[in-house]
Amino acid sequence: MEHHLISAQHLSIDRIREILFRRLPLALSDDARARIVRCREYLDRKMENPERPVYGITTGFGSLCDISVGYDELAQLQKNLVMSHACGTGERVPSEIVKLILLLKIQSLSYGHSGVQLATVERRHGRRQERAVPLPLLGKAP
Repeated sequence: MEHHLISAQHLSIDRIREILFRRLPLALSDDARARIVRCREYLDRKMENPERPVYGITTGFGSLCDISVGYDELAQLQKNLVMSHACGTGERVPSEIVKLILLLKIQSLSYGHSGVQLATVERRHGRRQERAVPLPLLGKAP
């Protein structure tokens, strides 16, 4: 079965259309995996030095950017960030749009500039392969 290999190659509108309409499964290239892991290892090394804060990683956000977060509190900081953005209202986004969003997010994360863990990209990939869960539109009253 044909699939689309996620890589550093430019993803054109025509290719995106083909992936979506033909429902091509995705696969991460070895290069994409290596770039994701390399960036994450870099971020892990940066987090080991508490004297050099990394905005939003070892500090708070916005007006709390000067507040350092202890190493033992980093996981909770990230969880709180996700939870603060995990709400929405209104009509559900069509599944085709959700699949597009997931494809573009996977592609973006595969460039290896975000510091995300490989497991996170693989979970998004799995979610796209299984089924796209409809998302509520944000900021729209029901």
